[in-house]
Amino acid sequence: MATDSSTHSSSDRSLIQRFDAWLSDDMSPRRLVGVYAVLSLYFAFLLLPVGYMLLVTFTSQEFLYSPQLIPSLGDLTVENYLTVLQTGAFQGYFVNSVVIAVSTTTLTLVVGTLAAYSLSRFEFPGRQSILLSFLATQMLPLVLILIPFFLLMFSLNLIDSYLGIVIAHSVGGIPLGTWLLKGYFDDIPTSLDEAAKMDGCSRLDILWRIIVPLSLPGIAVAGFYTFILSWNDYLLVSILSQTAATRTLPFGLQLFQSQNTVAWELLLTAATITIVPVVVLFAFVQSYIVEGLASGGMKGM
Repeated sequence: MATDSSTHSSSDRSLIQRFDAWLSDDMSPRRLVGVYAVLSLYFAFLLLPVGYMLLVTFTSQEFLYSPQLIPSLGDLTVENYLTVLQTGAFQGYFVNSVVIAVSTTTLTLVVGTLAAYSLSRFEFPGRQSILLSFLATQMLPLVLILIPFFLLMFSLNLIDSYLGIVIAHSVGGIPLGTWLLKGYFDDIPTSLDEAAKMDGCSRLDILWRIIVPLSLPGIAVAGFYTFILSWNDYLLVSILSQTAATRTLPFGLQLFQSQNTVAWELLLTAATITIVPVVVLFAFVQSYIVEGLASGGMKGM
């Protein structure tokens, strides 16, 4: 019995725990240094372009076209940020992106949570078919449904509206969010549901007071992924948005390039500003995301 318990405990360890155990399991100092050296080089390779992009945002156009690679302190300026932030169209695109991404994430999490709870806790005909259909939607290339989707939104008079874009983004986010959250809900013992019922809780009370708090890592993963998809989307917005009133930040990057020239310092500055909200969001939810990815939330689906 002790052997079975030990085996089960080992198989349930998170990815991070297994990696830590691998690093500390009879590893010589030389090998440990080698592992961290390789990882450091890998991350330096990934971060070097990002770091240089940030550096360029604090330089002028004259510096970019000079043979100098690294700017001096005298070359650094915040003029690019002031120029971009004072561009009226870019400000509007930023507001549109926030409204659309937050609305899409909220709608996806609410609908996905309710759907995942139903699929996890209720047995009904076609349950597995619904799950497979959710997964099948992720296999279709987006360009395959662009024209039908445009015609549908046009018939519903939702072209060039926040609602139309939010629905379009949610169509892609809800299936994946439901699939992710169902895995977390499946890992929560049904005995907690039964105990709550005995205390007089309704199904919704059980969901919001027990299931949701215990599934915060999964909700954080689904929400963060949905937010990024909506924030970075260009293709759907390009066909559903007809005016600047509903265009988002990916369109804002076009403000700093013309047919013959590209203001690289302004373009990279705008791209940096576009990244900031995602980085800030990740800073707030990173503990939940790491826990969600490491705890095996996909188990049981």
